[in-house]
Amino acid sequence: MTTLPITRMVLFKHGVGYFERRGAHSGEQLELSFSREAMDDVLKSLIALDLGAGQVLGVDFETPEDREQRLQRGSIHLSHDRSLLDLLRDLRGRRVRLQLAETKHAPASSVEGLVVGVDYVPNDPLRHPLVSLYNAETRLVQTLAITRLAGVELLEPGAAADLSYFLRAAQSEEQRRAATLRLSPGDHDLLVGYIAPAPAWRVSYRLLFEAGLAGAEDTVVLQGWGLFDNQLEEDLNGVALTLMAGMPVSFRYRLYEPHTPERPLVEDEERTVNAPIAFAAAPPPAPMMMADVAEMALGETDAEYGMPPRSRAFRPSAAQFEEAVQVAAGGDERGALFAYEVVHPVSVARGQSAMVPIVSQRLPARHELLYNGAKHPRHPVAALRLQNGTGLTLERGPVTVLCAGDYGGEAVLPFTRTGGELIVPFAIELGLTVEEQHRGERKLASLHLRDEYLIFEEHDLATTSYHITSGLERAAEVTIEHVPRNGYELVSPTKPDEQSAGFVRWRVACAPQARTVFEVTERRLISRHEQVRSLNGQQLQAFLRDRLLTAETVAALQEVLALYHRAQAAQNELTKLERERDKLYRQQTQIQKNLVPLGREGDEGNLRQRYVNTLNQLEDQLAASNAEELRLQAELVRIEQEAVARLKAV
Repeated sequence: MTTLPITRMVLFKHGVGYFERRGAHSGEQLELSFSREAMDDVLKSLIALDLGAGQVLGVDFETPEDREQRLQRGSIHLSHDRSLLDLLRDLRGRRVRLQLAETKHAPASSVEGLVVGVDYVPNDPLRHPLVSLYNAETRLVQTLAITRLAGVELLEPGAAADLSYFLRAAQSEEQRRAATLRLSPGDHDLLVGYIAPAPAWRVSYRLLFEAGLAGAEDTVVLQGWGLFDNQLEEDLNGVALTLMAGMPVSFRYRLYEPHTPERPLVEDEERTVNAPIAFAAAPPPAPMMMADVAEMALGETDAEYGMPPRSRAFRPSAAQFEEAVQVAAGGDERGALFAYEVVHPVSVARGQSAMVPIVSQRLPARHELLYNGAKHPRHPVAALRLQNGTGLTLERGPVTVLCAGDYGGEAVLPFTRTGGELIVPFAIELGLTVEEQHRGERKLASLHLRDEYLIFEEHDLATTSYHITSGLERAAEVTIEHVPRNGYELVSPTKPDEQSAGFVRWRVACAPQARTVFEVTERRLISRHEQVRSLNGQQLQAFLRDRLLTAETVAALQEVLALYHRAQAAQNELTKLERERDKLYRQQTQIQKNLVPLGREGDEGNLRQRYVNTLNQLEDQLAASNAEELRLQAELVRIEQEAVARLKAV
């Protein structure tokens, strides 16, 4: 049983706690008890110090076997309903002295010998059981009724040790494990610290908003409570408590259960008498073969906070809210962690939980209506914006928002370092409706000439229109949070009220009972190219009219286009010649086929001669066509070269 009380406790958010026990102790050993699941962490982190004149010599702990496994290791196994019979059975072959009670027919006596065994009726083992003893000197086996037994004396040290082992193992707790500190003789001032599994501490906040009067600054009172649980097997009395914010590295490491690596088994060789030795001839070689924020549906809102109509019940003011709770914790930066040191010792009974106030402070704040269609479509969200000026790191936790003493909604406060900004969205403003409309267009930005191509640079414009319809009786201001398009730049409005890598924001004034339109335009520059030869005069005049090209450039391009038109005419002539030449080839082929069956005399000879004359005429036409083709090809090359030269000169 643990004799050192817990005096200090540090709770973390990831399921472990650091526990410190301290107290005076006299003797050479101290037993501490831990849950079975805590043993790996305890063995990984245990520190034991004697702050007095003594020393800690070592730590012994139970093996991780369960109770049944430990009991099976012994030679004595006793059941719950016939333990004496089981004891005599397991003492077979061992020397005992049986104490016999006095009866009407015999006085009290004792019998000594080796236990032979126990005999009983199988279906009723407690009815007239008999024990048999063997006396080696007299060579006599004596049978005695167990009903006469008044005691059993174990005469062998081994038997007594086995029985003691069974009784110790039987009384051990199944879910608890003991670790024993071995100490030097004398008095000790001991400190024992260790890490063990523990429920994560939690935090919940209250945020009371109060509007400033007569132009004074709006404020909030931020109040935070730390919640923790005592799931230990003991009461906590006067414990120094620390609640640690942050995320230290922590892990489980199997230390408690022993692990014996497998080793190869090497068997001893058997040596026999050698048989005659013979050598066989060698055979021929054989052939080779992978937040959400809780949403509150408010009804008709009041004139200032987006709240339901107020009742006449008592509403605490910010001052009353601030003074009602005395903060019981101080803050302390510890590198990547932040500690809430609870000022007063805490006492929590076993199986109970507790709350301690860790922050309570008035801070300047601002009430806003924020709209982001990706987070909540159609309506802006009522939010409070403030800086963490508490001097403390705020852990993530739920927050209940009170506006002027009335329940306003709920949110989740994110993990926030000192000086960080907090935006706490807590309710949906149903009095304002926002609709988004999207449109896109392209506008030509510039033109320039590159070799035989005209490079068009265009702006791809994307416009988002926010149509805000107000059903309120008062003017309101909605902060539009717009997520920039990837690869686009902002065109209008050019200067946002707030800007970061992930959003831009503008504050938009909305008249009561009216519709307000706010547009955001973004653009990106894209380019495409066209061959100059594909243009026409109308396009060139349009470029000149839009002042994308100068008059000199347009005139030069018109001359180039004239050359390209001549080149196209020459190309058309070449195409026409190609078709005519194909026609001549087909005529020649047909005439040559007609010549094959004709003779050379008479009418056939005359017809043959006419075909031959026609072939000669066709051949002359083909020669003229080939000459014209060569001329046109040369003309086409000259025109193309002149056009390229003029384009380079533009």
